[in-house]
Amino acid sequence: MNRRGFLKTILAGGGLTLFSSEGYAMKLFPNPGEHKWAILFGTRYGSTRDASLWISEGMGGISDVFDVRENPDLSSFDYLVIGSGIYFGKVDQPLEAFLSKKASFISGKIKAVFVVCGAGDSPRAQGYVDLLAGLCQAKSLLKRIFPGRVTKRLLNKEDFKVQEEVFKRRNSPFEDSDNLQRKDCLKFGEEILKTV
Repeated sequence: MNRRGFLKTILAGGGLTLFSSEGYAMKLFPNPGEHKWAILFGTRYGSTRDASLWISEGMGGISDVFDVRENPDLSSFDYLVIGSGIYFGKVDQPLEAFLSKKASFISGKIKAVFVVCGAGDSPRAQGYVDLLAGLCQAKSLLKRIFPGRVTKRLLNKEDFKVQEEVFKRRNSPFEDSDNLQRKDCLKFGEEILKTV
């Protein structure tokens, strides 16, 4: 049987159910929620992306996850979670620019913010998550700080030199480190759902 004949047979024999909303393969979310959620993140080397995916997983997989560089249209979402990596004391620049343009439109939808940074859960890191919350112009937010990670081979030359200096000042070896814990992100996702 040639390819065309095969396709005709499949489609005539009920293969169209694969393309319907009832088709099993089209159900992407294991636990669809009654509200549409999105997680918007800014990341430089991927730690915040991973945290975002794990938070969505903790929410039962109901949340769409967007890198801010995609410039997503968030108008169809009921609730938002915003996350950023922290780079040398600053929120991710593309995320900051996006929020400065859209914060007044999306601020009422934002239910939680988080940062991923090397400072861990310190007073300095608390200042970073508060900075992000301020950029979001949202009130009554859940806030979370996740410790970050460093993968030397991913760093650009400038960031490599800066990190090398930071470790030298601390009198510690400049090595790869990973303090971002999936279980912490999953737990935060569960907490977010409980607040709504």
